[in-house]
Amino acid sequence: MSLSEFWINVRRAFHDPGPGVPEARRLDDPAIEAVLRRSSDWLTVDTVDGFDEADFPFLPEAGRRRLKESVEAFLGFAATRKFRRPPTPETVEAAVPVFREIVRLLEFDRYDSPEALRIGKRIEEAIRDDRPTELVDLRFSAGPDHMGAPAVWIWAYLSAEVSEDDRKFLEFARDIEDWLDPIARRIARDRWPYFYFRSIVEEDGPVEVP
Repeated sequence: MSLSEFWINVRRAFHDPGPGVPEARRLDDPAIEAVLRRSSDWLTVDTVDGFDEADFPFLPEAGRRRLKESVEAFLGFAATRKFRRPPTPETVEAAVPVFREIVRLLEFDRYDSPEALRIGKRIEEAIRDDRPTELVDLRFSAGPDHMGAPAVWIWAYLSAEVSEDDRKFLEFARDIEDWLDPIARRIARDRWPYFYFRSIVEEDGPVEVP
């Protein structure tokens, strides 16, 4: 089994057609539940096929435990479906918070692929103790760049206070890139890191630091 297989199966079952990283809306509990209540097609053992706790060494121990327990609980609900018959409304309601927890842990709104999840979680763990409060959010994408070379894109969302002044925003963004760049290169040695910066409170396009 593999991380990619599990991630793809859960993402396909969740089938939220919203925009990808970095434009994706934050998947809070109401947003996730709204998607899940559109149908019950996700309540099947195939949804979590491929799960192996050993594929998630980059998650904190508590996160791995929560994911494992959620998958086990989900399988318990999914196993009640017989002969492809629809699950009862009561079963669906009981399973919604369990699948919601799996979706929250995989964070499709912040990581656009299994590789982005693996890289992003490792970077966030590496900076956890030194992360400035002005760095409100990070989102990650992984894949080939325009030259076909492996790359990782990192979107950094800065606080409203930093974003009030353009000069302050650019200076802080430059400092963050200088700090994050060697960390990203150490963790994802085979990928070129690209950085983009946004205000957490505005809808303007991302800024690439000159």
